[in-house]
Amino acid sequence: MKSSSELFPVSLIRAEIIADTFIEDTYLVKPNNSPDKTVQIAVTRLGYYNSVADQHRQPIILIHGSFTNRSFWFSPKGKGLARALLEAGLDPWMLEHRGHGDSQENLDYKNNSVEAYAQFDLPAVSSFVKEQTKVNPIWIGHSMGGVSIATSIALGEISNANCKGVVLLGAQTSKYPLLMRLPGIRLATRLLLLAKKPLIKSNKGPEHEPLGIAKEFTRWSGFFHGWKGRTGIKFWQNLKSTSVPVLAFGAKNDSGDPAKYCEKLATSIDDNAQYHELSKNKGYTLDYGHVNMIISEQAKSEVWPQIINWINTTKSGQGND
Repeated sequence: MKSSSELFPVSLIRAEIIADTFIEDTYLVKPNNSPDKTVQIAVTRLGYYNSVADQHRQPIILIHGSFTNRSFWFSPKGKGLARALLEAGLDPWMLEHRGHGDSQENLDYKNNSVEAYAQFDLPAVSSFVKEQTKVNPIWIGHSMGGVSIATSIALGEISNANCKGVVLLGAQTSKYPLLMRLPGIRLATRLLLLAKKPLIKSNKGPEHEPLGIAKEFTRWSGFFHGWKGRTGIKFWQNLKSTSVPVLAFGAKNDSGDPAKYCEKLATSIDDNAQYHELSKNKGYTLDYGHVNMIISEQAKSEVWPQIINWINTTKSGQGND
């Protein structure tokens, strides 16, 4: 197929009708902006079947977390946050990390990392969405998807110049297993990873993760390393000069990504970030966990409306005031 972009090769690989009402247009973006020229990123636009896309709607780019894909936002049965965004008059686009969903595995797949996603893939998709819609996007990321967004902000790839705001859900870069803080354990882990296949499998979701993600996690967990780039770029320090509007959520019943660390990341990006702890103590119906903070009937009535209201406020220029 011919490219639908003047920026780089883009192919429309699928136009699938869901529940006789919605259509998913999936584009394969090949930006050629990273050392591995085989990288192709799938981004799926959700719309209404038999209706013309409104170019004036606010684009929202959603990024899934580990071991999953775009179905986290929009299920095969036509349910999810992406649908709620569409029904609220917004324009949802779902990015899938390399080797997930419709994004093909690149040649150097095993060495993929959050830093690579943040430096190369997110900026390319951002440019493509802006080209198609003529509007700077708002980003939504869950877990590792949120970390990818935060890392891209720290690298200067996402900023007020090309983004209206970000929503982070269960995303943090401070808390790691205590044993992983010990140099000997990290060394043993790195040696163990050398013997593994190019991917990490899990029963936590339908997808696998590249070995590079595990290596990066191991590196970030060190007391004297932390959240830094491979060349030593200090992401925490870089965030001091950022001011992207942020809405963030942390779940009380999330031991892997504790709420207080989610708040730390959000307020490091934006001093005036709106942060919500999803717990009974804060007026919610339950102490939420890592997944049901997005996928649950309670989240549908308690969390989704807050996201939509914040987006509508932010896109109108009111920000976090």
